[in-house]
Amino acid sequence: MMASDVARKQMPGQPVGAAARRSPDPRRGSLDRLHGRGSLRQARRILPVVFAETSGGLSEDYTTEMQERMGGSLAYEHDRGMNYTRILDGTRSHPGLIVGSCLQTPEDAERLRNDEKVRAVLCLQQDKDMAYFDLDIMPVLGGCEAVGIDHFRSRVNDFDPHDLRLRLPDAAAALERAARLCGPGESVYVHCTAGLGRAPGVAIAYMYWVLGYGLMEAHGILTSKRPCHPKLESIRLATCDMLLGSATTKVKIGIRAPVSAREVLVAGLDMGWDRTVSCVKENDRFVLERDLPGGRFQYKYIVDGRWTYNADAPTLCDNGNNNNYLDVVTGDDHERGVRSRVLSTEAELLLQEREIILRSIADAYL
Repeated sequence: MMASDVARKQMPGQPVGAAARRSPDPRRGSLDRLHGRGSLRQARRILPVVFAETSGGLSEDYTTEMQERMGGSLAYEHDRGMNYTRILDGTRSHPGLIVGSCLQTPEDAERLRNDEKVRAVLCLQQDKDMAYFDLDIMPVLGGCEAVGIDHFRSRVNDFDPHDLRLRLPDAAAALERAARLCGPGESVYVHCTAGLGRAPGVAIAYMYWVLGYGLMEAHGILTSKRPCHPKLESIRLATCDMLLGSATTKVKIGIRAPVSAREVLVAGLDMGWDRTVSCVKENDRFVLERDLPGGRFQYKYIVDGRWTYNADAPTLCDNGNNNNYLDVVTGDDHERGVRSRVLSTEAELLLQEREIILRSIADAYL
């Protein structure tokens, strides 16, 4: 069971909107899109981002956390309503692609359908993201259905690069499924909460894996039109997972804490910064053993409630925060060579590797 699913309003197993009435053309294969390119007209930008101070309240708190987790000075003002940017125009081989913030009202669906010819929407929000802004999705689903928009969901945790890594293949498959519903001149709309992290990341992965763009090419196109902070490392690591599997290796980390320390926790690694796990005392150190897939993992210690890092282990600075990091290597020499190439800046893929990824994505939504 993949994480993405069509949002349902009434009958189980029935998609919302016109997909219940019209099936996609089975002759449209993913491989047909390998070399497709969207025309790169000037993007239509409608309040895409705000660099000034927010109006306060929930938006200010959300922006503070976003800037701390993602870096930069971008802000999100929920009270200003939905905002979006057209990234790609549609071509004969693929529909238009629009990235934006969450739909808030039925009128947002009507606006997308009438102004942008949106045929399908992919929502990446968790239920708790909507609850934070007291957003009720049911009127939005009703608005989508009323104007013939199919609404899909593929839930990804906010501000969590590792969760994005794990869920990217399903999200890209959901986006491809949504895209297949589009007719000539129609577009697909992908959004998270602010449209500045998860949604751009999924859109770039889709352009890279399905449409055949280079990773940095896709990143350059999207970020030149919509300033944002997509996590490219999550896309590179998800690409490795799709090609090589997600085999794990047991690793061990530790720190010398004061003799008086009562509790030492670790945050980060594959858990995200919101979760922690306890270390165990081993002689004069507090240690943690964990099975991790290949890749680089940042982490930090919490000693009796105080966040710190181990100065004797590798460190890096991430958005002004000094964190420890761990490079995990798995597989034989061939797999290590593939991983090294895919994790490089350009993340170049061989033709057969693209075909493996496309088959994986096609299998996920069929």
